Amino acid sequence: MRITTKGRYAIRAIVNMAKNDDNKPISIKSISDREDLSPIFLEQIFTKLKKAGITESIRGASGGFRLARELDQITILDVLEAVEEGVLLAPCTAGGENCERSVDCGLANFWYDTEQDIRKSLMDRTIQDILSNYIEAC
Repeated sequence: MRITTKGRYAIRAIVNMAKNDDNKPISIKSISDREDLSPIFLEQIFTKLKKAGITESIRGASGGFRLARELDQITILDVLEAVEEGVLLAPCTAGGENCERSVDCGLANFWYDTEQDIRKSLMDRTIQDILSNYIEAC
């Protein structure tokens, strides 16, 4: 499984927002400047994050985006699924006709079980966990 640039940038942006005082709206430009990320790419990411209910947009002069949920309610899996095309380990775990050998292949179950373990780990970790265990500890 490979987390794409979009997924990594989304997590960076959410963590940046999480460090924002009182969850005040923050502009994409501010996040872009602080994280050295493309504002155009961030706009695409934030469209998906908003649609998934992770962020919300505030209009007006002091508007921007803010988190729509508490930090301990935003899982890493939520963020990745919002911006990625899914979190898949192998084509056979996607179901359907993605792998012509999945019916006869004993490895399909192995990949499926492994993918479920990874998904559970990403579901059990939140933005608050990142802040508490990795960011604030630095």
